[in-house]
Parts: sequence; structure tokens; C-alpha cells
Amino acid sequence: MIESLKAQLLRSLKRQFGPRNEYVNVDQLGLFIADDSQVIVIPADEESEDTKPASDHSTSAPRKKALQVLKDLPREIRVIDLPESEKICPCCGKPMHAIGQDCSEQIAYVPASVKIIETQRQKYVCRSCPDQIYRAYNDSPAPLAKSMASASLLAFLIVSKFADGLPLYRIAKRLERLGIELSHALMSDWLVQCAELLEAVYQRMLAKVLASGHVFTDDTVLPLQNRDPERKTTIKARLWVYARHQRQSKPLVVYEFSRSRSRETAVNRFRDYRGYIQADAYPAYDILFGNPEIKEVACMTHARRKYVEVADLMKEPGRPHEAIAFINKLYRIERQIKSLNDEGRYQQRQERSVPVLNQFKAWLDVQANAILPKSALGTAISYTLKNWDALCRYTEQGYLEIDNNFAEQCMRPVAVGRKAFLFVGSERGGKAAAIYYSLMESCKVNQVNPLTYMTYLLSNVRNKNVTLLLPDEFTASRIEQIG
Repeated sequence: MIESLKAQLLRSLKRQFGPRNEYVNVDQLGLFIADDSQVIVIPADEESEDTKPASDHSTSAPRKKALQVLKDLPREIRVIDLPESEKICPCCGKPMHAIGQDCSEQIAYVPASVKIIETQRQKYVCRSCPDQIYRAYNDSPAPLAKSMASASLLAFLIVSKFADGLPLYRIAKRLERLGIELSHALMSDWLVQCAELLEAVYQRMLAKVLASGHVFTDDTVLPLQNRDPERKTTIKARLWVYARHQRQSKPLVVYEFSRSRSRETAVNRFRDYRGYIQADAYPAYDILFGNPEIKEVACMTHARRKYVEVADLMKEPGRPHEAIAFINKLYRIERQIKSLNDEGRYQQRQERSVPVLNQFKAWLDVQANAILPKSALGTAISYTLKNWDALCRYTEQGYLEIDNNFAEQCMRPVAVGRKAFLFVGSERGGKAAAIYYSLMESCKVNQVNPLTYMTYLLSNVRNKNVTLLLPDEFTASRIEQIG
């Protein structure tokens, strides 16, 4: 018990104060392994990435340039010429001829600006029938009725807060420098109203993700402001993510807000779902996996992290490093087959990954009887064995992934925003945040400019004749066809 408590304390201290890097070097594991350990030797691949000479730069990834400029940026050409009086040769007095130019390029910053757009709708009346007034039809109504907020201004607010992670007071300062003073309450009200206008787009995105047959899911804390005077802290509300990967079609990311982490949210959302769910081992999903048409795909990164935490507590390599070596082998295979199609990935996994998994399972069965169950290593082994079938399920299909990292990456912008604006003020605000995060992250994974897309959405959201495009459908050519 003392050793277990010491290990828990050291892991907690490392999580709070230590580095986030999970790298563990297992290349020279055999030199330091204990005598009583039963290591299963894993033969290295002839084409292994780790066995390539360090001096071979021919296959290394190209180095990213420090400065890259888009080709379609506007260009202003300045021509600097000699005065006419200096175009005469001082030696012979004959006129000189141009032979070329010395060119240089600089990137100029054009400050943002705002303007007032005044819309004048002409009115007509018949002098013989003065009771009937005819007004010109407005084909681009404002997103918010009786408001001075245009689609472009609202898109700027949304992108600044939910894509760039800026709190409203910083956005207000930026607008103030441009000549606009907006209160935080007014901006919050605008954001909530716009989110309600985009509810139909959000529901279509959610339906497409759930129809994909392979969904990445995870959750994180999104603090909710507490209205109870007797409670001194915020409510730990949750933001759930449901993501569709790019292997089968264009990716989409959708978030859902809930007041708590109860299993009702996951159960209700996946009630009619059929396919693979890639998630961590959160017990709320267990009731879903009782359905034979819903299959669990666990995350190998979560399993590896537990062994890394134990390895960090050891002064010399030992059993945790052996487990990490098995998992590293699996990830090495995944890196090598990443560019193959689904059928190719499936064949390679059956030929190369399955034997490694079988060796890993045999090693786990031996160590489970040699390690104290409540020790840090015993807990890691128990977690791996408990979720073994789900950890191996990624080998069943070529489009499945070995881990849930895609969903975890989708949680990063939420964490950035959480540090910036601390909490959401109401459940209505939490649902609005879920909608905006869904749109922003779906734009990012599809390489769509979120400001352009949000301006398009809000400009057409009240036009009943336009079917709004989702982020995975949005391209400049499609917009030109609609226009």
C-alpha cells in the first residue's frame, strides 16, 4: 500500500509540474533488463523507420519554409524610374536604354476597417389607390432583425472567439480601435441568436457524422456559471465531440453540450447508431456496446500512457518499457502503412500487427500473475487486458484507427477557449458554443477559411431559396454556382 500511494503521489506531481512529453527510449532495453523478466524479442523490420541511417536525408520530410505566401494575394506593383534628365549618358550624351529591373518583394499589412452600409428600400404608391404601398424586395436580409450587425461583423465575432480563442473584452478592444464600441452583453446576445439560426445546419452535420459508421468521440469540461448562491464553484458541464475521419469521406466535427457527464447523453445520442465507436474506456459507453451492432474501438494511446507513467517512476528500464516496446512496434507499422488504401492497410495489419498483438497478449498474461494487481504497473496491465478486444479491433477494418487521437485533437480549441473566457453563462450559451465549435473545427479540418464560410452562412441563413452548404461541401466554385 505504501508503494502504491507513493506511485500515485509521484504520478500526480508529474502530471501537474512535469513535462507533457510521453517519449520513452526503449532502443537499448535489453542491456538493462532485470534477470527475472521474461522478455519476448520483437524482430525489427528490414524497412523499419527506426533502422534507417541518420545521415540519409533523401527520404526525410521536406523542411517547412519559414515564410509562405498564398499565390492569390493581391499584388501592387511600384515602378521606380530615373528622372528624364538622368536618362542621358553623361559620357557621350546619347539616350540610355532600359535593360531590365531589380525586383524585390515585401509583405504589406493593410489594417482592418469597418464601414456603415445603409440600405434604402424604395417605396411606391399609386395616387389613385393611396392605401397600398409597394416596397422594393430585399434579397439579402440582415441575419438579426432590427440590428446593426451585418453578416460580416457577426462572422468576425464568431471566428475571433471560437476559432482564435479570444474573450469578448479583447474583441471589444480591437473593435474600439476601429471606431466601434460594443458592450459584452450585446455581443453575447448576438452570438446566441445567431447560433439558434444555425441550428438546422448543426443538425445536418450531426446526422452526417452519425451516418458514417465510424465515429470518434470524447468529452471535456466546459464550466457553466453557477446561479446557486450557496454554491461557490462553477458547474462542471461537458462538451462531447463526435467526429468523422477523412479515411472514408471528408471529415466533420460536431460538439454537443450537456450539463453533466451522465451516461444519458451518450446513450441518447447513439441510441439508433450502427457501426464503430472509437472512444476511451469511459464506463458510460458500456451500455451501448451491449448492442451487437455497435462495436467498440479502444484507444492504444490511453493504454500506452499508463505504462509511460510507470516508466517515469523507474530509474532503470523494466517491465513498463517492455510494454511500451510492443506498442511502439504497432505504431511503427501504422506509420509505414498510412499511405495505403483501406484494403492494403487491412492486409498489412493482418500480416504484421496481429502477430505483434498476440505476442503482447502472451506477455501480459505472464506479467499479470507476477505483478501486484494494485500497483501502478498492475493497474496498467489490468486496464490493457480488460479492454483487450477493443484495443485489437482496429485490425478488423482498414479505415479504423489505432487510437482516438483525432477526437482528442478536436478538444484542443475547447481547452484554449476555456482558459480565455473561463465559463459559459447559461445552458443556452453552452449549446451555442457547441454549434460554433462544430462549425469552426469542421472548417479547419476541411481547410476552409472559417471567416469566409461564416459570412456565407449568415448572409444566406434567412434566404429560403438557398440550401446552405456544410463545411465539407463548401468550395469557392460551388458558391459561384449558387450566386
